[in-house]
Amino acid sequence: MNKFWQFARYMLRYKPMLGVGMLGAILDAVCRAGGFGAVLAVIDQLFEKDQTLHMVAAEWLKKEDVKQVIGDQLALADHLPQSAFGGLMVIFACIMVLMVLGSCARFTHQYCAVTVSFRSVMNVRRMIFQRLVHVPWLTASESGTADKMSRVVRDSAQLAAGFNALTSRALRDLLQGCAMLLVAVFMNWQLTLIFLIGFPIIGFLLYRFGRTIRKASRRALKQMGNMLAALQEALQALTVVKVHQAEGYERRRFNRINRRVYQLEMKARVARALSSPTVESIALTGFMGVTLVAAYYTFVLGKAEPKEILFVLLPLGAAGAAFRPLANLNSDLQTAAAAAERLDEVLHLEVEPNTRRHPSRASVPALARHAHSVQFEQVSFRYPSGDRDALHGIDLTVPHGSVCAVVGGNGSGKSTLLYMLPRLINPSKGSVLIDGHNIADCSLRSVRGQMAMVTQQTVLFDGTIADNITYGSRSVSREKMIAAAKRSYAHDFISDLPDGYDAQLGEWGGRLSGGQRQRIAIARAILRDPAILILDEATSQIDSESEARIAEALKDLETGRTTFVIAHRLSTVTDADIIVVMEEGRIAATGQHTELLQHSDTYRVLCQTQLGGAID
Repeated sequence: MNKFWQFARYMLRYKPMLGVGMLGAILDAVCRAGGFGAVLAVIDQLFEKDQTLHMVAAEWLKKEDVKQVIGDQLALADHLPQSAFGGLMVIFACIMVLMVLGSCARFTHQYCAVTVSFRSVMNVRRMIFQRLVHVPWLTASESGTADKMSRVVRDSAQLAAGFNALTSRALRDLLQGCAMLLVAVFMNWQLTLIFLIGFPIIGFLLYRFGRTIRKASRRALKQMGNMLAALQEALQALTVVKVHQAEGYERRRFNRINRRVYQLEMKARVARALSSPTVESIALTGFMGVTLVAAYYTFVLGKAEPKEILFVLLPLGAAGAAFRPLANLNSDLQTAAAAAERLDEVLHLEVEPNTRRHPSRASVPALARHAHSVQFEQVSFRYPSGDRDALHGIDLTVPHGSVCAVVGGNGSGKSTLLYMLPRLINPSKGSVLIDGHNIADCSLRSVRGQMAMVTQQTVLFDGTIADNITYGSRSVSREKMIAAAKRSYAHDFISDLPDGYDAQLGEWGGRLSGGQRQRIAIARAILRDPAILILDEATSQIDSESEARIAEALKDLETGRTTFVIAHRLSTVTDADIIVVMEEGRIAATGQHTELLQHSDTYRVLCQTQLGGAID
């Protein structure tokens, strides 16, 4: 429960609204107790026909302890009706007033409680998402996205339910129960004390049930993340599923996970279902014990009147009814505690160094715009889950303004090497230098601010074409955006769309062809005016005609900047200033196309098998 209370402290940011809600809850409890007391007065009036409201008030004002507090105010009783029926009318009028006031106070309390709960969870979701987008790329890529989505959506919803239960039901029921207990204490404190003896037993049982509920809920939430992962994979790859006739396999896989979620949730529900009747049974036993003691006082010892016993048992019963939902409240809080533990794990993920969210950001210098060279000095890297290095002692220097093509077989380390430039990956050994500055010692924002990357898997977002081209460069003018689209040869097909640049793309840009999506991604890179351009098989989804036209645009774009290219087509690398041949995480050879054909067997094999070229 500690994690839940840590998150619950976020509600203290809204102290004024919490205070108003608290006052509303207190006023509601006071009105409820006052109304109950008025009902007891009605019962008393019906039992004692000769007793009027005027007589009751006068008798009470004559008491010495009352006089010591308010003085001699016997004249106040003269303002009350001296007939039984008139007194009953006054009592009913008071009940109506208390009912209206209590209803207004209850609405105020509920409104403030819900508002504070939802605002607090909104801030928690903001912090969770903020942390997720600032974790290192390697950390994010190694863990699934479905579990993160489950934490942001489902776990935060469970936390919101806990907050609402705490600020709404818990406070309301607790105050109303205490108010009824005070009424009972006022009537007979000895009988009320007997009723409270069972509270420690109830508290112990709630604790035991709560542990079971929290553990089962945590496992169920984790399994829910696995279910979302299976759902996401099947729906995103629906074409592959259907072509391979794997609907049955995916259905069975989902059903297995879904049944496991059901089993874990049922375990928590069974514990929740047991807690309420168990607590109620103990409370009912205690209530019957109080009744027996009261009966003994009345019928055996003769120390009480039946009417007095009734006036004690009624508020005790009302207090028990108010405390009864607290058993379910404990279940809700335990479920929220399980969600809070999972959310807290996200908030403790390490963020990328040298960012705005990192403690060391103030002392890190910015990297000036690249103008001289890019160097890899004895760079080695091993993935956390790997058993061998993905890169081994890479030494490479690329002058400013050069085009460096990196080729190699699958798993040779091409992408790993280039992903170190924007610091998506940091070397295990060695360093990456830009103009002689170790980029690990420079602010991450200044490093990535002068880079652009176009990957093989084109990433577009749900929104307009203009939004996607200007992604990360929102302040540019529409004229510059259109100019970038023209240079990537995207302007013509965009203009043919009904809404042009304001056309909605849909999820993942599914309304466009692969080549069209890639050209929008290239326009996005052009618009950034990067000092370093990274093309990770950027033209793999573009037809030959489009590739030739884009190659001309990219050749013009390469002027005055350094370009790194990973390609599977020979036409992309033949004009490169430097070709780096990778093999098993090492540089097998470097040079230009003609030179490598003469001296590198590895490069010749690549040209024949992967780059689609022929050697005469």
